[in-house]
Amino acid sequence: MITIEIVTFLILIFLTVYGILLIRSFEYMSIQELKRQSRKGNADAAKVYPVRAYGMQLWMLLWFVLGFLTTSIILLIKDIFGGWGAWVALLVNVPLIVVLHAILPWSKRPKPSLHMAAIASPYLEVVLRKSYPILRRLEKWVGRWIQPEPFMLIQSKDELLEILRHNVDEFKDEVTKHELKIAERALLFGEEIVSDHMTPLNTVKFIGSEEVLTPVVIGELHDTGHSRFPVYEGSNQNIVGTLYLRDAVRVKNPKPVHQVMREDVKFINDQQSLDYALNGFIRTRHHLFVVVNEFEDVVGVISIEDVIKQIIGHPIRDEDDQFDDLRVVAQAKAKKKHKSHSNNHV
Repeated sequence: MITIEIVTFLILIFLTVYGILLIRSFEYMSIQELKRQSRKGNADAAKVYPVRAYGMQLWMLLWFVLGFLTTSIILLIKDIFGGWGAWVALLVNVPLIVVLHAILPWSKRPKPSLHMAAIASPYLEVVLRKSYPILRRLEKWVGRWIQPEPFMLIQSKDELLEILRHNVDEFKDEVTKHELKIAERALLFGEEIVSDHMTPLNTVKFIGSEEVLTPVVIGELHDTGHSRFPVYEGSNQNIVGTLYLRDAVRVKNPKPVHQVMREDVKFINDQQSLDYALNGFIRTRHHLFVVVNEFEDVVGVISIEDVIKQIIGHPIRDEDDQFDDLRVVAQAKAKKKHKSHSNNHV
């Protein structure tokens, strides 16, 4: 007799743990995400979505079953230990409830499984359909105090960042780690300022407006790894234009820089946000800003690549930077232009 009761006790424990994991599994995806996944052809989501659509009725059914199982465990303990059963049940009940209802639902292992919810969904759907009249009335009564479908309310950007950082594994089926990192950088993007990511004045490659663009000079510019250069007149505190390497490459005969440079110069304060800088690049269609401090002294430069790097996490390369031989750059652009013209003809 005792053996049967112990086996029953173990079965009840197993069913209770399974019930808690099942609840976690049904909470694995929001109902909106389940609908989206179902439309994409996810078989598990297609099974779970109709059951989740019952909303509060599903949660009431699952928690009712869970409560029934927990109560059965307590009564069985009382029955097994006879006269001492009430005390033993009390001693066991408290840690049992803590483990099953407080620790297990929030534990990292085992992880919730959409597949587990999908297996149980057809059976639950039958029960929900049969008990709909009763559950519907209970839902109306309970719904006065409880939100029918819980939503995750995010109160701040820091909270959203914490969710991204601590749930990488949960998103791995839909979002790569690289994409999550981009999302994290994008959220922090507005807090970064220009002075933290600009090229400081002492490392900027300037070029004088009167300097002649000979093959040697162009080669030196290319060797810097940059494709745009601020042009000064007199001193590097007097910026009068921007020289684009691609413009210099097109020069057939040596010319002074001021004949090739672009005269429209844009300035930005070193305390402005990167978000402000990016909007400035988009609005003005400039790719290089001269950075000034509060006293309007030139303190460096910042390019659109510097800004984008903070979002994607690695430098982007300019088309002009892909070749060591500048003639190859010109030839590649000529071929690209010719191909573009060819594609316009039927």
